[in-house]
Amino acid sequence: MATLEGVRVAVKDLFDVADMVTGAGNPTLAAGPPATRDAAVVAALRAAGAQVVAKVATDELAMGMFGVNSHYGTPANPAAPDRVPGGSSSGSASAVAAGDADLGLGTDTGGSIRVPASFCGLVGLRPTHGRISLEGVRPMAPGFDTVGLLAADVSGVADAFDTLIGPAAVPAPGSAAVPASAPITEPAAGPREVTDLVLLTDLVDRAEPAVAERTRECARAWADQLGLGLREAGLAAGEALVEIFWPLMSRQLWESNGAWVETENPVLGEGIAERIAAAGLTGDGEVAAAEQARAELRSRLAELLDGAIAVLPTTIDVAPLRTSTHADLMAFRDRNLALIVPASLCGAPQLTLPVGQDRGAPFGVSLLGLPDDDELLLATAGGVL
Repeated sequence: MATLEGVRVAVKDLFDVADMVTGAGNPTLAAGPPATRDAAVVAALRAAGAQVVAKVATDELAMGMFGVNSHYGTPANPAAPDRVPGGSSSGSASAVAAGDADLGLGTDTGGSIRVPASFCGLVGLRPTHGRISLEGVRPMAPGFDTVGLLAADVSGVADAFDTLIGPAAVPAPGSAAVPASAPITEPAAGPREVTDLVLLTDLVDRAEPAVAERTRECARAWADQLGLGLREAGLAAGEALVEIFWPLMSRQLWESNGAWVETENPVLGEGIAERIAAAGLTGDGEVAAAEQARAELRSRLAELLDGAIAVLPTTIDVAPLRTSTHADLMAFRDRNLALIVPASLCGAPQLTLPVGQDRGAPFGVSLLGLPDDDELLLATAGGVL
């Protein structure tokens, strides 16, 4: 296990930190009692020598892609000050990009590590679902929630990941943190053999020209550096991917937050109450159809990545401007979701790397693997950066 002696950690305000309130970006929760103990991952990082330097901002209840919080404002994006930092792990990304922390501890349900990493010029890992404990983390959609990591380089993420998959951070299936229905996975005996990179052309084509071209350049360069073949393939229509994800995530969002909203009548920011209420209307038929489609997508990804790792843009473009309207942000979100949800739906790891800039702002290109390919992705990235 790697030592993290002296590593400064910024902790997203979804994680319990002993003697501090877990506010989840919401003023009603922020008025509650402090946590009595650290979340499992916070405890594991401290045990490895890391220092918690701050609890940091999140989009309200982790329900956002941009870092905009109606109650507390929007954290800075040190890499592009006129642009949003990305969410919902906005504060973690902002702190690492500013040099105020070495490691950002966040969560990723539908892009909440990968998007801020792309927007702030960082390395970000959404790990295989279930490989890192969610004990002591406020849930959003437990079947998709993961503990994610942000750092300035691959080694910073890799060292923290190595620490957090140790025995102290493994949840018990069926625990309160991870329900029995969640796809807990056992790590593979060793990395699988990879002979190719696969450029996901249908997802590349959704990106803005500068991002799309840089993604193609990275795929070619990485294949050459690693001595791998390069092939191109489509995964699925972007609209279909979102249609699979939305009802599944919404049902779990309602199960995590619906009763609290109905019984506690909390203060909620712009669009939050409406989104939770809409989630409560998700029908059983929608969920069943989406589950079937997700099983087909998982089979498609497994077939596509037999002996391969995928390459795709992390986001469709650089971060939107801080002056963007709510409507503009929602339009960006709707276009961007197709790049984010494949990993979420498949419980698969995705690692975003800071490899490009446009208009003075950074963006990332990602490696996507099969479940338990976390170490493989980190090793592959170490070979190209």
